[in-house]
Amino acid sequence: SLPIALDEVITDGHKRALIVTDRFLFNNGYADQITSVLKAAGVETEVFFEVEADPTLSVVRKGAELANSFKPDVIIALGGGSPMDAAKIMWVMYEHPETHFEELALRFMDIRKRIYKFPKMGVKAKMIAVTTTSGTGSEVTPFAVVTDDATGQKYPLADYALTPDMAIV
Repeated sequence: SLPIALDEVITDGHKRALIVTDRFLFNNGYADQITSVLKAAGVETEVFFEVEADPTLSVVRKGAELANSFKPDVIIALGGGSPMDAAKIMWVMYEHPETHFEELALRFMDIRKRIYKFPKMGVKAKMIAVTTTSGTGSEVTPFAVVTDDATGQKYPLADYALTPDMAIV
């Protein structure tokens, strides 16, 4: 069950959790299932629920701004592929605000032969993915996709560093 799976978040000593999800899951109480367990254990929580299907760069940047002000030590992606992709990119922007998104979004590259070195992840926060669907498998993959609102172009990111630290299925 979810409370048992979240016990690792608590026993690892996490104090601040940012939950990234979509409006449907938020409005229907799914995020509450996580926040209630964490709050009962003394973990401060913040929920970002503005992720839509095919997450955009502006929404991801807004979530990263929230992360930078809240300063979580764990980010929990809740949902299907879109919230997970958005959370992964927010995680990068939070961990490494100096990183330029365009450098990360190298297209059609072999993940093992990158020109650009992906920054080390997990220094400020761990990433946990809680899937609510069976689909993209984003909870266990090193990939994320975001759409640039200005151009409509989709940018795939691929690096093993994007793989969540833990998946709850």
